[in-house]
Amino acid sequence: MRIAVVGASGWLGGAVARDAVGRGHEVTAIGRDPEKLAALEGMAPVRADATDVESIAEAIAGHDVVVLSVTDRSGPDRSTIPRATQAVIDALGRADVPRLAMIGGGGSLLNENGERFVDQDDFPPQYRAEALAAAEALALLRATPEQVDWTYLSPPPENLTPGDSRGGFVVRGDDHPATDDAGHSAITSGDLAAVMVDELETPQFSRRRFTAAYVA
Repeated sequence: MRIAVVGASGWLGGAVARDAVGRGHEVTAIGRDPEKLAALEGMAPVRADATDVESIAEAIAGHDVVVLSVTDRSGPDRSTIPRATQAVIDALGRADVPRLAMIGGGGSLLNENGERFVDQDDFPPQYRAEALAAAEALALLRATPEQVDWTYLSPPPENLTPGDSRGGFVVRGDDHPATDDAGHSAITSGDLAAVMVDELETPQFSRRRFTAAYVA
C-alpha cells in the first residue's frame, strides 16, 4: 500500500509512518521541516504545506491513502488543525486519492452523560484550544459528501503517552472512549499508531470516528 503521512515529523504521525514501514508499506513522509523529514528512515521525504491545497495535492498524488496528523504548538492558536483538514479534503479529488485517515483529538469524545470531555469544567485548560480545533476538524469530515471515504482516530481523553507498542488494547467504533475494567482510558503512541495502520490495512470504520485503549 502507498501511504502518504502528512505530519510525519510529529510524534504521532511519525509513529504511524514507522509502523507502516515496518509492515512493508511504501510511505511518503510529508511535512514542513526538511531536516526532520530527512531523519526518517525507510520513507520518501516530501516537503509540503499541510494548509495549502495545491501543495498537498501534489504531494499525495498516486497514493492509496492519506494519514493526517498535524498541529501547531508554536503559539496559542490551533487553527492549523481544521485548516489542514479542509485542505486535505479538497486535495483528495485533485490528486485522485480515495481515502483519508486522521489522528484527531480525544477531548470531543463523550462521557457517560453524553457530554464532551472538552466542555467539562475539569478539562485541562492548556489542552482546550487543541481539543476544540480537533473537534472542528471532525465536524468538517462529517460534513463531507458521502463519496469521501474518511476515518478519524481519537486517542483516549485520559492518557496518551509516548511509548512503544505493547498490545492488549481494545478498539471502539463510536463517540465514547474505550476503557479498561476500572474505567480508565490510556494508550501509548506506538499502540495508537498500530491501531491506525490496522485500520488502513483492514478498514472497519469508514466515515466514522473510532478510538482505542488498553483493557488492563
